[in-house]
Amino acid sequence: MSNVDDDHVQVLVKQAQLGERDSLHRLAETARVRLHQYVFRLTLKEDLTQDIVQETMLEMLKIFRKLRRAEKFWPWLYAIALNKVRNHYGKRWRQKRLSFDEAGYAQAGQAGGDALAEAVTAELKEVVLCSIQELEPRQRAVLTMRCYDQMSYAQIAELMDSSEVAARALFYRAKKALGRRLSAHGLGQGSLLLALVAFGKMTATTEAAAAQVSVTGATLHVGPLAALTAMLTSKAGVITTLAAGAIVTGSVVVNCDPIASIFSSRPPRAPERPAARWESGSSETRQECWYYFPQGPGGPVMVRLVEFEPSGGSPLCRILQNQYANYHTGRRGDAVRMTNHRVWNPDLSVRRLPTDRPAWSDFISQVEGRPSDMELTTRGRKGLLVACQRQGGQESRIWRIDRHSNVLDEEYFHFSWPESTPTIDERDTMHQRGWTYFRIEGVLNDARVSGRGRIPFIYAASGRHYPWFEMRLGKALKVIDTPDGACIHDGDHSITTRYPDGSLFRGLGRPWMGLHCIDTVRRDAAEQGLWFEIAYDGRTGRATVTVRAEPLRLVYAVDMEADLVEKITFLRTSPRDGDLLGELRFEYMQDVTEIGDEFAPPRIGAGTADSPGPGMLWLTRLVQ
Repeated sequence: MSNVDDDHVQVLVKQAQLGERDSLHRLAETARVRLHQYVFRLTLKEDLTQDIVQETMLEMLKIFRKLRRAEKFWPWLYAIALNKVRNHYGKRWRQKRLSFDEAGYAQAGQAGGDALAEAVTAELKEVVLCSIQELEPRQRAVLTMRCYDQMSYAQIAELMDSSEVAARALFYRAKKALGRRLSAHGLGQGSLLLALVAFGKMTATTEAAAAQVSVTGATLHVGPLAALTAMLTSKAGVITTLAAGAIVTGSVVVNCDPIASIFSSRPPRAPERPAARWESGSSETRQECWYYFPQGPGGPVMVRLVEFEPSGGSPLCRILQNQYANYHTGRRGDAVRMTNHRVWNPDLSVRRLPTDRPAWSDFISQVEGRPSDMELTTRGRKGLLVACQRQGGQESRIWRIDRHSNVLDEEYFHFSWPESTPTIDERDTMHQRGWTYFRIEGVLNDARVSGRGRIPFIYAASGRHYPWFEMRLGKALKVIDTPDGACIHDGDHSITTRYPDGSLFRGLGRPWMGLHCIDTVRRDAAEQGLWFEIAYDGRTGRATVTVRAEPLRLVYAVDMEADLVEKITFLRTSPRDGDLLGELRFEYMQDVTEIGDEFAPPRIGAGTADSPGPGMLWLTRLVQ
């Protein structure tokens, strides 16, 4: 209903309260039409709808004088009707007990049918109706109030006698349940809005009402807290924050490691530009760190950092690294920037994950000379979601979170910046594309090295544009890594050793895994028990990572902003004449429109892996 219609109703309410019987009758007739539409969307039974509307109208006339504010007429009337609907269902309010034959849909919504005929097919109508019928009555109620009566969550909470977060969570569960049912009937994930609009038009009592039905993405937004609440309460009732350390099946308890202060050698940016690093915030700022592992521990990770200001304002998503891009925003939240690079710790310490192996984490602590206070989990299933919470630089608070099959489609893992926030895309061409080809050139022990490959920058591109590379060392050696496996060829073109796929990307940058390349390289080194160190030049924006792999040193030159390994230099561990053994240089292609056959993916024959893979030590074996 438009604002003009609402204003007209308020006038009728005020006149009726002054004793004008004609105004009361006109108000009753206006209310009956809209009330029928509202109740039918809750019950999907025409005879029941008529009974409840009649009872509600009688109740309205009986207690009309108790209405104090004219602008509250519709919520007041809806509350009466909702209470009668709830009383009718009783214990079935939280259950789906409605069959297709019970619905009696053929007798309802006829007035708005003509307006919908050209827009919605009979097949779609049937699918939408069946899907709506399978919802709980209270889920249909919250969808109706939010989508068709444009009620705020506060108004819904008041009607349903709940908190606003609970109302948001119920709406979230309702739309996800509807989405699942639509999918089961053959409609894709993008059909939710279409289905809601179709149902609203099908159940409208007049053509004018059908024409006014509109459901937007903003209407469906619930916010991350409510979505999280819905997730936690969907299967096991209300789950509260842990005070101790109990872990139940499918859940994880972690401590988020406190982030060090800003690395001082880096030149300051303009105030409005967000930091490339993971800033700690003030001592009063609360942060929530989210980690999602779609393929389980050891696979790609998505990261979301939300910051809560002490003033109590709306939470601000500072960092989002999802399957599509890297987003950063400053503390004022006045702009969001899409960048080439993943975030890194401000003190250049290794980025830890809650799924790290204890021995591996202990080795990192030994190398860096400081302990990690991140509590680790041994959960190893796909879809693992881990969240942690901390207050400034103080000790982290423990938070428990359940695993989830596909967090990447959920609202609580999406950014929550206001729609008015400008987005500035700072990515170069290849990062906007999401992947690119690269060349390898260099010399090792006087032998020429050449190679080529493809690298995805984001998780979403890693399927179709999967990573691979092929590299030749002189005429005697060739190494290949593809999704079919990795292998080493000798001079006779025979495969001497097979490894699992991805084995020879160890020791190289792997941005689709979700971490900055300085962290990827150092974590690969730690996996092999190799000591490392890092240096950073704030003037050039370059870093060097040195890995000690006796009797060699591998020195990585890294472009921090591009998040790429530019060069790997091979040195003897003990300095002496001729300690330079060679280097590999990487060239990444911005333009891939005219590449010809140069970058045709290599193929390897069928076979099983001979060993689990040498880790990044395969690089040292090239020299040795």
